[in-house]
Amino acid sequence: MTPATSPTRRSARSLRRKKRTRRAAGPTARTADRYALYESAVYDPDADLRFLRRVHRKERGAFPLRLREDFAGTSKLSAMWVAKTPEAEAWAVDLDPEPLAWGRERHLEPLGPAAKRVHQIQANVLEVKTPKVDVTTAFNFSYWVFQERRTMLDYFRAVHRYLKPSGMFALDLMGGPGAQSECEEEREEDGFTYVWEQEALDAITNHMRCHIGFRFRDGSRLRRAFTYDWRLWSLPELRDVLMDAGFAQVDAYWEGTDEDGEGNGIFRKRKHAENEETWIAYLVAWKRPTG
Repeated sequence: MTPATSPTRRSARSLRRKKRTRRAAGPTARTADRYALYESAVYDPDADLRFLRRVHRKERGAFPLRLREDFAGTSKLSAMWVAKTPEAEAWAVDLDPEPLAWGRERHLEPLGPAAKRVHQIQANVLEVKTPKVDVTTAFNFSYWVFQERRTMLDYFRAVHRYLKPSGMFALDLMGGPGAQSECEEEREEDGFTYVWEQEALDAITNHMRCHIGFRFRDGSRLRRAFTYDWRLWSLPELRDVLMDAGFAQVDAYWEGTDEDGEGNGIFRKRKHAENEETWIAYLVAWKRPTG
């Protein structure tokens, strides 16, 4: 029911383009590892981790220690979470056993003893039971797999149930006219080309299908290495569902732009924002404190 991995904000509009200097031969469609390609071209858990700790410390006065990473895929964020702090612990939840196994070998085993503080769980996020945590995440638009409001409400209630008082739920989203348009865009990476393909949006249901593919220097291609069957949710819709799920406060963190008008990766809390061609934001929902 949940996707193995999903595109991040860089997929939405080719943000944070890296300067490439190496000219290695690179992989081919026959030799390539699709998870390694995904993490190289798309995934940016360092930025997510910095954001989570900055916001939690500012709003709650302390660094969080317990994380639940929903739609965890390869569990890279969870691995980074425990590697940074000896007291930290993480629960990485995903329905697909393949990326969990890949991440266990690539990200957890190299941690040594710290790997024991990451608990991978193959389960549906709607049903999973975990200890209560300080922070839960649903990143890379992965929760958009829930296309009906009542299912999204069930999910948000499940998140709320397993948060500590004053706990934080962080999710990301994209929007704007560009997010509603059929497109195919490419970005050069080390030894391969990343391809983001977005099919036409259904104007009545907001249903969308998106794909990630890779082209290689030898001319071979992994077409649609990852496919996502989603509903494009708006920020007001999600904020309302979060409030209905019992969260006491929902804040929007909007991405700033550089001198060229491109996203600069810096997210600030905002109450109002211009509807740009394609915009990126975090939503942060807070559970009510006790007492």
